[in-house]
Amino acid sequence: MMVSYKQIKHFSIHATDKDIGGVRDILFDDKDFVIRYVVADTNTWLPLSRKVVISPISITRLDQEEETVDVSMTSDTLKNSPSIDEHKPVSREFEETLFRYFGYGYYWIGPGAWGDFAHPNQLADPELAAMGKEELDNKPENHLRACGEVSGYEVATQEDNVGHISDFVFDIESWQIQMLVVDTNNWLPGGKKLAVLPSDIKNIDWSSHNVSVDLTHEGLMARPEVDLDKLDDAAYVEALVANAKLV
Repeated sequence: MMVSYKQIKHFSIHATDKDIGGVRDILFDDKDFVIRYVVADTNTWLPLSRKVVISPISITRLDQEEETVDVSMTSDTLKNSPSIDEHKPVSREFEETLFRYFGYGYYWIGPGAWGDFAHPNQLADPELAAMGKEELDNKPENHLRACGEVSGYEVATQEDNVGHISDFVFDIESWQIQMLVVDTNNWLPGGKKLAVLPSDIKNIDWSSHNVSVDLTHEGLMARPEVDLDKLDDAAYVEALVANAKLV
């Protein structure tokens, strides 16, 4: 099942004992293009707002009809979890502290997007979490970026700038980003919303607010249009991704 960044931003977050606010942002890995954290809006349930992140490892269910995200922790557990500075990048050292607090296995130890596992929830298993806990001499650098930040970045083809990033579509089982949506409206009035694959991305530049794609202008404009209302149709999404690969 697929969901978009803009859709999940309307979802509320439920702990095992109560509602703990809503989704504020999403942090994704721009190397593996997988969602690493959901950022919770704490204004509704903490006296002082803190930036609290929730790993997909803790998410037990995402209900699109009810627009809810269920997590396998109490509100106190999350309230007392390590907080991050909203104006600073999330470091690998912070991630280690966070994962030790929750007792998770490290996703960055192993060949896949979730280490040795296909599904993030497997890293919550106490026996599996004990694997790979040795300290690494050379910790791999993380590549975390906020969807809220990258949304709006201009898209640069091999020849020119065409539109901007308007959304991200990801699989709620693997949390893998399947496509980015490019809105060409700011370049062409009445423009289209086109599918760009993670494999198309050459670089995301913070300083210039620019996403470079390995596509010609014509190649990008030939990409299929995205109907975000059809993301719950597996056949539609599969055909959309397949068509994008053919162009």
